[in-house]
Amino acid sequence: MTTVDSTDEVRRVMTSPVVELETGTTLRTAARVLRHCDVGAAVVRYDGRLVGMLSERDLVRALADGFDPDVARVATVMTGPPRPIAADMPVWAATTMMLRHRFRHLPVVDGDDIVGMLSIRDALTVSQADRIVQPPSRDAIAG
Repeated sequence: MTTVDSTDEVRRVMTSPVVELETGTTLRTAARVLRHCDVGAAVVRYDGRLVGMLSERDLVRALADGFDPDVARVATVMTGPPRPIAADMPVWAATTMMLRHRFRHLPVVDGDDIVGMLSIRDALTVSQADRIVQPPSRDAIAG
């Protein structure tokens, strides 16, 4: 079993490949794609460019607001523009960013390519494992 800690790069804990949707996809189709791929969010593209994110939360809000899932399109309910993070960013830095800005998912890029998705669950699992595995420092014990 490979261990990962919060100083490791995001690329070690992200989900890959990333699920992608087009802006013109209906909400019903988008929900089916998320369910089929067993993910909580997808990146949204228009003409090949990253323009947003669609999450389960976006879909729930759309349904609660009365959008018809067979008519409404991803572009009308997606969150955007996304804030991609670099694949070589340390997990601790990505976790801090996610908590500070209340993000649950972030697209991960390597140069111009989207290479994965980091979920808050992935990030916090690593951060929590650090706390469990790391022995307390001598200063903490003495202190």
